[in-house]
Amino acid sequence: MQMITVLGRILFVALIYLFLFRILTVMLADLRSRGVLTKTESDHGCLEVLTGSETLPKGRKIRIDSRGLSIGRGKHNDIILPDHYCSLDHAELKHSKGITTLEDVGSTNGTWVNGERINSQVQLVAGDFVKIGSIILGYSRWRNENS
Repeated sequence: MQMITVLGRILFVALIYLFLFRILTVMLADLRSRGVLTKTESDHGCLEVLTGSETLPKGRKIRIDSRGLSIGRGKHNDIILPDHYCSLDHAELKHSKGITTLEDVGSTNGTWVNGERINSQVQLVAGDFVKIGSIILGYSRWRNENS
C-alpha cells in the first residue's frame, strides 16, 4: 500500500512539472509571435552599399533576414539597383540558420563575389564583396545600431 502511495505522489509531481513546462512553452511561443522575443541580431546578414547612386546612397545598410531579398533593376525587387548593367531580375539572397547565400538568377552581365563571376549559389561570409553592374555591396553580420 505504501508503494502505491509513493508512486502516486511521484506521478502527481511529474504531472505538475509537465503542466508547468507546457505553460512555459506556450507563453514563449506567444511572446515570439508578438515580436517581444526575437532571435538575436547576429542571426541576420547585412549588405552595405559601398559604391552607390542617387537612389541607393553609399553607406546604406540592408538587413537580410529569413525572407530573403531579390535584387534587380525592376521595381518589384527588394533592392532596386539603378544600373544599366543590372538585369530586371538579377540575383537572390537567402538567409537560413545563420547562413546567407547569393544566387544569380540568369542575369545578362553576371553577379560577382570577390572578383569572381558566380554560376551557382554561393555562401557569403563576412567581408565578401558583391558586384552587380557598377554597384559594389559589402557583406557582414547585422548589427542594429539604431535601437
